[in-house]
Amino acid sequence: MTLSYKITLVWPKICLLLFFLSSIVSCADENSVADKIQSSTRPVCGETIIATERGSVGFMKNLAESEDSIRAIADKQLRAALQSKTNDQSSSPSEASDTRIIYRVKPIEFLPKGEQNQICMQLEEETSITPLKYGPNEFTSVTALNDWIMSLTRGNGEDGKLLYKQCGSNCSPRYTFSIDAKESNYAVNTEVLCGLARDTASDLYELSTALVAQSCTSD
Repeated sequence: MTLSYKITLVWPKICLLLFFLSSIVSCADENSVADKIQSSTRPVCGETIIATERGSVGFMKNLAESEDSIRAIADKQLRAALQSKTNDQSSSPSEASDTRIIYRVKPIEFLPKGEQNQICMQLEEETSITPLKYGPNEFTSVTALNDWIMSLTRGNGEDGKLLYKQCGSNCSPRYTFSIDAKESNYAVNTEVLCGLARDTASDLYELSTALVAQSCTSD
């Protein structure tokens, strides 16, 4: 009776301890996933940030090009970045000619690890090391450049169809566009980290632009 009584008292404590330890491991896994998302998009190599904003991918907002749509914000940011590069060129031509515009687009909210498909977890690991690459593509205007970016992200056109084939399931792409602007010609190399699925309850994406030395970027 004494032994049975002791087991009755101790067993709930053991269960509580095991639950506590498993919670710590689970939280560590979630934090690890979050850290990977942050580190994969962290500015590098002495970037000069120009702007960071949030925009909606909602269909109707982008169709109407409302000011909070990803399309309108992208157009505004790209023009501001190009103007910043032009201003730098006026003050220091040699330095400005050695800079590129880095434009990034990524979801803000991701599904918890327990709700992620295995293929997305695998692609997250693989493309964090070796991103999917497209280009170079050349455009003669900011509008044409923005149109191509929107087409790519919607899976349209040759590059967009290839992207959706390479980044399937419900996996979410995170884009980095490296733009070399010379006069009225824009050459763009694109890298995509395909990985964790975004939480579709949120339609917000983060858009950011920066200037970086060409020696810090790769084609």
